[in-house]
Amino acid sequence: MSDLEEKIKEQYGKRKHLNSLYNSYYSMRTMHERGEKIREILSNHQCRDKSVLELGAGHGGNIPMLLMCGFLKENIHLNELLPERIKVIKDNFAEYSLYEGDFLELEFKQKYDYVFQSTVFSSVLDNQTRKTLADKMWDLLKPGGYIVWYDFVYNNPNNNQVRKVTAKEVKSLFPGALRTEFHKITLAPPIGRRVGKLYSLFNLPFLRTHILALLQKPEA
Repeated sequence: MSDLEEKIKEQYGKRKHLNSLYNSYYSMRTMHERGEKIREILSNHQCRDKSVLELGAGHGGNIPMLLMCGFLKENIHLNELLPERIKVIKDNFAEYSLYEGDFLELEFKQKYDYVFQSTVFSSVLDNQTRKTLADKMWDLLKPGGYIVWYDFVYNNPNNNQVRKVTAKEVKSLFPGALRTEFHKITLAPPIGRRVGKLYSLFNLPFLRTHILALLQKPEA
């Protein structure tokens, strides 16, 4: 087992008891919101002809969103580390390209127009591993390609198994970015899980805890 796999498994294991507290409506609402925002910012990118790699694809939950953005099935590539999640992807999305295992140790067959991560970095607590992951994401981008980033920017005082990733840190992880674009989204989880279907009413900018970012690699 790689060092990264050990770290990720440890963090998810410690957080497992928290998952039972997640409100299903909140999860669905935030996923829909994130998908709509990504579709908006990629609306003029002609994704049909582009390739995308998702780091830490989980159970494959972002696949419908990527399809809605215009990516073709054959151009969607997934990476997942945890065996139980890999099994779910194989059971439900067997036709998709899947790279199993530690992102840092894998050899990828190509470079991509987009590399996407969603709340992976906040599960990595040490700075050096974060930087190493970011460097490989950047290396896997084609010239002119984009990092698509979603993660939270505030620490949870009740959960020390995750750590925030601020916009400033994101910029420092990708110092070569030609252009950066940040959007603050997602109602704070402690509020969102309590208000249920009143999510939209409470979803004010100062109560949002995550950022959606787009960072472009120079053409040359």
